[in-house]
Amino acid sequence: MIAVLGATGFVGAALTRRLTAGPEQVRALVRDPVKAKDRLGDAADGVEFVVGDMHDEHALADLMEGVRVVYVLVQTVTSRQPAGSGDYAEAEHRAVAGIAAAAHNAGVSRLLTVGLIGARTDARNPWVRSRARIEADLLAGGPDVTVLRAGLVVGVGGAGFDRLISAASGRVAVILGSGTQRWSYIALPDLVGSLIDASDAPATAGRVLDVGSIETPTYRELLARTSRVLGKRSPMVLALPLPVVTSIAPILERVGRLPRGGLRTAIDHLADDLVGDTSAARALLPRNLLGWEDAVRVARVPLETATIA
Repeated sequence: MIAVLGATGFVGAALTRRLTAGPEQVRALVRDPVKAKDRLGDAADGVEFVVGDMHDEHALADLMEGVRVVYVLVQTVTSRQPAGSGDYAEAEHRAVAGIAAAAHNAGVSRLLTVGLIGARTDARNPWVRSRARIEADLLAGGPDVTVLRAGLVVGVGGAGFDRLISAASGRVAVILGSGTQRWSYIALPDLVGSLIDASDAPATAGRVLDVGSIETPTYRELLARTSRVLGKRSPMVLALPLPVVTSIAPILERVGRLPRGGLRTAIDHLADDLVGDTSAARALLPRNLLGWEDAVRVARVPLETATIA
């Protein structure tokens, strides 16, 4: 049995659809089974749903029962949380502790999650520091844990990629920040494939692995290259200073009932490079990763029809 937390999210939905094509039963924790079935489409027929969220210890216990591998693909920064969850860091750390405890109590042998490439406990950005702390908490106890750290995930439905596609499609592109920061990237099918491969790769247990491209183009370079793939001229770029955007983030958090501080720090992180060292992942999880242009083309095809080696 394989369990998925975050099965209706961007990466989680793609992974869940892929897992239902395999030999093992798939179980998913969801808040709304009707919405989950709509999100997963035909793949929902191969999923056993447990109703609850990552703060519900009873739902977590039900989810983990008889499970061999669990994928944790949830985050709090831009998703609504129950009242009293606190700020984004408090909500996430409390949830991760509960998930790890439930996995340990159920005897789950493997836990895999997607982290943030370049996350460090001494990072300038508090959200990045929080992500690094969560990785450390997961690695410190419970089942064998593998963290695959990704930069920009190339796939329709990913906020960063959708924003880039929209910008590359017009004559004028409004971007957040200077656009000079460097980004590692990985196609959604490649990330999904790596997550599945890692679950049966003992050498990845207890490891934090950066996954994705060797090249690290700037955001402006990715924008121009995407325009060419789309058959468009490179747009005129208007750079919106990040302090302007972060100044209104608290209002957006209150209106959207998002955890305090999460959206602001996530936007602020756009000033940082999203780069890492992918050599270890390439050695342990060898696969022919899609380059940017091919990744953009594949992103415009539903994942279930794309080839995942």
